[in-house]
Amino acid sequence: MTMPREINQAGYKLIKEFEAGPQGDSRPALVPYLCPAGKLTNGWGNTHNVKPGVAITLAQAEVDLERNLDWAEACVDEVAPGANDNEFAAMVSLCFNIGADPKRGFPNSSVRRLFNRGDKAGAAASFTLWRKMTDPNTGQLVDSGGLLRRRNVEAALFLTPASSRTTVAVGEAVAPTAVTQVAPPTLMPQAVAPEKSATSSKTVIAGGVAVATGAASVADQTNQLSTTVTSVTQAVSSMQGLLKLGALGLSIVALAAVGYMLWRYVQKRRRGEVMST
Repeated sequence: MTMPREINQAGYKLIKEFEAGPQGDSRPALVPYLCPAGKLTNGWGNTHNVKPGVAITLAQAEVDLERNLDWAEACVDEVAPGANDNEFAAMVSLCFNIGADPKRGFPNSSVRRLFNRGDKAGAAASFTLWRKMTDPNTGQLVDSGGLLRRRNVEAALFLTPASSRTTVAVGEAVAPTAVTQVAPPTLMPQAVAPEKSATSSKTVIAGGVAVATGAASVADQTNQLSTTVTSVTQAVSSMQGLLKLGALGLSIVALAAVGYMLWRYVQKRRRGEVMST
């Protein structure tokens, strides 16, 4: 029987740092709070069975963390097999935050698709596509500084060779080959917008590695552009057809009106209602 795969210490520490409560350290939130996206949260980023005003114990927070880690680990192990320890840890951290929904979560992410194609650089670049949330006050999609910092740290861990020493404490180097200073995270949104809502931009991740974000690949962008052009062309053709039909219709109506007027004139003359000159 194959044992379930577990996240390494670097990934475990990353999740605890970024999913900590509002007190500003790596401890869990024992009293429920609203995350920036408006979700009731406790423990380390837990949103399951949270009751307003009802505190939990540290032991319960640890149980919830392990349960949530279990499903994130199982999801990544199933849909992105073959990852080394750091790649696996980074993807589990992403899945833990964005969820395992087949359409809106990790299984449908560019990170997973590109990793499975063998494009690890592209997969790393795609982490920052998951940086937006819906502002509960305005209903608008906005970039989250906390999400972006977390995505950068996850991408740096993902690119770190599994044989390298990795530390992911906030404010420390992520890896000897990819060093970044990570600001203390703000509260983590527990409802992350799907990657399609992220606009194209350029983000710098650990150690100054430039990462293009936006569409998953040039091919995807080309296909989207082609589809848009085709739709516009079809719309213009339809409008031209309608205009031609409209002009023809107006001509027919005009001819019919003239014919009717002539017919009425002839009828009146026959009845003597019109004087001849």
